[in-house]
Amino acid sequence: MADRDGAAQAEGLLEQIADTALDDDYYVVRPGPYSQSREFNTVLTGAVLAVFALLVATAAFQTRNDRPATEQERATLIGNIASRKDSLAGRESTARKLRAEVEDLSTSVSRFDPDLETLRLQAADRGATGPGISVVVAPSSDGSAEGSISDQDLQVLVNSLWYAGAEAIAVNNKRIGTLTSIRTAGGVIKVNYRTIAPPYVIKAIGDADALQDRFAGTDTGESWLRRRNGAGVRFTVTPSSSLTVDAAATDRLKIRKATAIKGDA
Repeated sequence: MADRDGAAQAEGLLEQIADTALDDDYYVVRPGPYSQSREFNTVLTGAVLAVFALLVATAAFQTRNDRPATEQERATLIGNIASRKDSLAGRESTARKLRAEVEDLSTSVSRFDPDLETLRLQAADRGATGPGISVVVAPSSDGSAEGSISDQDLQVLVNSLWYAGAEAIAVNNKRIGTLTSIRTAGGVIKVNYRTIAPPYVIKAIGDADALQDRFAGTDTGESWLRRRNGAGVRFTVTPSSSLTVDAAATDRLKIRKATAIKGDA
């Protein structure tokens, strides 16, 4: 009985091995619908690869054809940049030479005409240093109308210092020249179109003792004393052995409308 069961099991095992002897891929490629599907996929894949290869070849060919023009444009651009750098360097060199020539001419003219530096100083074209007085004014702390300071107050103050003998004046380090304006714009006081704020420091270069005495004797000096005592404005006059004021801004030295008469000394 046991022999018959063993033989039956062996026979069943042999049949199973025979049934599974071929790999699953065999059934995919064997004749029938599976083989047709594989052939179609193979053809489609080949077509896609062929199109991709064609695109790569076309791009490579186009790049190779465009390379000479691109290299030429790059070389031209580099040449233009180098040329413009050389041109700019040449212009800068010329400008430096012209500035040096102007400076030399100015120095030579100053040597032959001693009055030129005095005129340039009076026109605020040159910085100045020397003894003088510092006048400091500021509005009162209570904010009253009597204690406020206007552009006209500063104008009168500066003119009084000129009258007292000042040779050079600056308001909050803004040099007063022949074309200087002191005016209110937008609620603030401007000197040479630059905003200034209190306290207003007026530097006047000249004989310190004479300036202080003459200014104190003017109506303006007396008026500021009354305002200090009555309205509480700040007003101090301090003599100094050394004050310095800068030259006026370049745009405040150019005459844009008037023209000098030729031959008129």
